[in-house]
Amino acid sequence: MRQAAKRAKQEGTEHRLRLVRKADPIIGALLCGAGAGMVTLVAANYTWRVFVPLAFTLVLLLISLIFGARAGIIGTLLAAAVFAAFLFPPLGNISVIDDGARSNIAWMLLIGFAFSFLFAPPTSGLRRQ
Repeated sequence: MRQAAKRAKQEGTEHRLRLVRKADPIIGALLCGAGAGMVTLVAANYTWRVFVPLAFTLVLLLISLIFGARAGIIGTLLAAAVFAAFLFPPLGNISVIDDGARSNIAWMLLIGFAFSFLFAPPTSGLRRQ
């Protein structure tokens, strides 16, 4: 009787852990988007804003390490869209006029994808279920 209750409790814990693991990509991507939005608000009027996407790759690395590859990939795409639309002119449009800013966003995309695949934690048995 005690073993059945203990097993049921353990299965409930594993089920909750699986649900949290399924939400990891969403949480990580939203953190990337929120971080990109905050950095955009801070750096909008400075001349060094062209380098913001390259510096933001450190955030993408941390998101990939903590939340996994899917979160890193989705977060990289979301951050690039936020930077393109709200940091670089023309504002409100994802097309970027400045060549330097456009190339830095492209480098951020490349490095963010690479970090997501190279440094994401390996999946455990719970994630595959």
